Amino acid sequence: MHGHMAVSLFALVFGALETGGAVQELVYRGVLNSETEPMIIGALGTVTGAVLLWTGGALLIRSRLVSVLVPATVYLSVPTFLISGVYRCSSCPHHHYAGWRITLVGIVYPLIMLFWCKMEAKQEATLKA
Repeated sequence: MHGHMAVSLFALVFGALETGGAVQELVYRGVLNSETEPMIIGALGTVTGAVLLWTGGALLIRSRLVSVLVPATVYLSVPTFLISGVYRCSSCPHHHYAGWRITLVGIVYPLIMLFWCKMEAKQEATLKA
């Protein structure tokens, strides 16, 4: 199916950016400044970003694990970005942890990957039949 390379490379790029931002939040505000909420949000984002990176790599090499990793990425990413992008912290109620752009990417892109993988699996099943 067309777009396989693009879907996997975008997953790698978004996963790297998400992991980098989450590690920064985890280390700088969470560990060095001893703030609990940034530590929790940073840990969630780091795990989610790492799984998105893993999924992008699996998509790139066309691994059999994709059928498990893509739904797992959706199950991790959507709640993580709802928490970090919609939830307002108690210490600074005027802003969110994640900006609206990365929140949108963190929620929508895994859903696009899931839809794309389902379409690809359906097309492969049609070709085999």
